[in-house]
Amino acid sequence: LEAYSDASWINHVEDSSFTSGWVFLLGGCAISWASKKKTCITGSTMESEFVALAATGKEAKWLRNLIYEILIWPKQIAPISIRCDSAPTMARAYSQIYNGKSRHLGVRHSMVRELIGNGVISIKFVQTQHNLVDHLTKGLARDLVYKSVIWMGLKST
Repeated sequence: LEAYSDASWINHVEDSSFTSGWVFLLGGCAISWASKKKTCITGSTMESEFVALAATGKEAKWLRNLIYEILIWPKQIAPISIRCDSAPTMARAYSQIYNGKSRHLGVRHSMVRELIGNGVISIKFVQTQHNLVDHLTKGLARDLVYKSVIWMGLKST
């Protein structure tokens, strides 16, 4: 089970909101995906990516519990690998340091740290051009959207 997370900072100029998205793959096929307009205001790309990461982590925890409940996984589940294209977001997620400049992210930071500490998720870097969620957060050229849909296992080649 693996996931991809992304956000597009202030792509709605009129209300300063942004769009976040995630996709979860099981056996190379998408089993859960979302694209949501967020109404909270963030001060940077890193903060919007962190909000998206926290939402992806919450979904990861839910999916992990679902897999345990329906007993389709006979052994211990490895941490769900969430792929993120923002190095500063990853650094913040693994950092023990918490400063007052981003108090509004405090609860999300605590939640992500707890999910990492409990072995529910791990975060890995992915280059932007390989992030499957890019087409869910911003407008892209048709060929890039088509490529993402194939990578998600929603359409065969």
